Amino acid sequence: MKRLQLYNPTGFRTLLDREIHRFMKIAVQTLLAPLLSNVLYLGVFGGLLKTRQVGLLGTNYLLFLVPGLATMGAIFAAFQNPSFSMISQKFQNTIQDLNSYPISNLEKTLAFVLGGTIRGVLIGLLTYLAAACFVGFQIVHPFGFLFLLGVVSFIFAALGLIAGLLFDGYEKLNFVLTIVIVPLAYFGGVFFELGRLTGSLAVLKYLNPIFPLVGITRYAYLGISDGNLALQALMAAGFTIVSFLAAFHTLERGWGLKV
Repeated sequence: MKRLQLYNPTGFRTLLDREIHRFMKIAVQTLLAPLLSNVLYLGVFGGLLKTRQVGLLGTNYLLFLVPGLATMGAIFAAFQNPSFSMISQKFQNTIQDLNSYPISNLEKTLAFVLGGTIRGVLIGLLTYLAAACFVGFQIVHPFGFLFLLGVVSFIFAALGLIAGLLFDGYEKLNFVLTIVIVPLAYFGGVFFELGRLTGSLAVLKYLNPIFPLVGITRYAYLGISDGNLALQALMAAGFTIVSFLAAFHTLERGWGLKV
């Protein structure tokens, strides 16, 4: 239990500040670029389908799209922040310096994960603010929406930390993003209701871990959900705990901290 003790708050804040400062220094790339991508999605899909009504109590498609895009943006940004931080340190041959930081492994894990979480939440909120120009600022549960953006970002920041520790190059990270996370996000209920799928495709929502995260975030935004809300909340809580413990275990074992 001593290994789980926070014993250097100053060191923890310093590392967290470094992670935040790292992505804020290149905000055009880390914040503006993904925001513009989400706005383009909103413009293209929303422009083509703005008069379409989806099955969620006849909700306008633009309103349906906004929380999905905010969640997707948070997922990508949160995953990329700690993973690219780890890989860049490997290329600079400084990754082993993590072992000498005068803070606990829990503090290291929290700092990297919270850094990614902050970036993910910023992307989610910026996407919402940009979309407000099209659909207005109304949110059914604003604090719940903000909290769930934080939960989603926390989960994928922890997964990003694991990926950054285990992989040794940007190519492998981009492979995971392109081949695994992007398809899961696209088929996670961001752009359409998975409840409308029939046959063998209907099982996608039960196999896709992003679906409950999108669903519960959409509930906070719209007040309606595509799926079992209680089950989605339970899965989100489980993902949060498991992902953080896995990230802590990976760093605790020292995997990827030697070059």
